[in-house]
Amino acid sequence: MIALYCDTHDIRDRIEGSLSASRLHPADSRDGFERLLGSASVGIAGLLQCSDADVAWLRKTVSHGLVGPSCVVVTPLSLKRLQRLRRIESTRFHVVWAEEAGDRLGRVLAQINPWHHDPLLLLGRRLVRDHPLHPCLVSAIEHICRLSKDEDPGPPAASVDVLARQHATVPPDTFRRYWREQMPLRCPPKRLLSWALLLWAVRQRPRAKWAAIADEAGVRRRTLERHASNLAGCTLSAASRGPAMIQGRFQDWVAEVSVADQDSTTVMVATPM
Repeated sequence: MIALYCDTHDIRDRIEGSLSASRLHPADSRDGFERLLGSASVGIAGLLQCSDADVAWLRKTVSHGLVGPSCVVVTPLSLKRLQRLRRIESTRFHVVWAEEAGDRLGRVLAQINPWHHDPLLLLGRRLVRDHPLHPCLVSAIEHICRLSKDEDPGPPAASVDVLARQHATVPPDTFRRYWREQMPLRCPPKRLLSWALLLWAVRQRPRAKWAAIADEAGVRRRTLERHASNLAGCTLSAASRGPAMIQGRFQDWVAEVSVADQDSTTVMVATPM
């Protein structure tokens, strides 16, 4: 779902002229746009002035945790607007100049949308790109969130100790210390690792039985049952029937444990190719 808000008819016409109307859910007000973002993967904000107040509103609006919706800002090209937009310190924001919307908007959305199909992948991307993490944490997140180019990566590490030694290549105590000091998630690494294991196991269910999946992950089936119950509040059978439900509960959990965005990154400006 793509939420849309525009403060002028001209920009709205440009946006609707470059995208299929069936993809857009327009809002007549900013309050309506904010409500739509609650269930949208992407929001498009067409702003004529893109003033300081507009930028502050955008930053406040798109703050739904580390797996919240992305925002594409469509506004006329000017140096002042670019300078204002650079204050939005998050790569979840993308800028398309209104003069280029016909050619660029569809391409930008095509780049963004795939990340929102997999919230674990989206979380990993935003963690490593938006936050100044120690290299050992980057390596761990790349493993947990499957950021490698492998089409079918194996299960995540069976424990935090294995994650630290084999993937972060630091002692477990050192890894946990860096995690507490730098990770913008209010949770221990074991919690995220447990979610990653559950999400991986649910993806494997169509091709294998739970016992075989647990064996491949190096854990007992009882561990998977406990993760489904404790994390998602359901049984393994329910999890296998509703993978989208599991992803939704993971997104809700990330929103709860996300720390406020750090002032560490910059807005992504879509430049002509």
